[in-house]
Amino acid sequence: MLSAQERKLLSETRDILEELLETEEVLKDKALTKSIRDSQEDVKAGRLYTIEQLKSKLRREGKL
Repeated sequence: MLSAQERKLLSETRDILEELLETEEVLKDKALTKSIRDSQEDVKAGRLYTIEQLKSKLRREGKL
């Protein structure tokens, strides 16, 4: 039988492994990694909208 501490450690290890597998999937997806890089560049360049600005823009365009 596992102790509470061992169960906690096992759970944490499982979570870390799941995160690593998800990261691997993302890194294998070239389109997704490009999108992430492009988004990071947008942030650095200040090309951002607040949620209110985005709503206003979408309303003006008839998309909301």
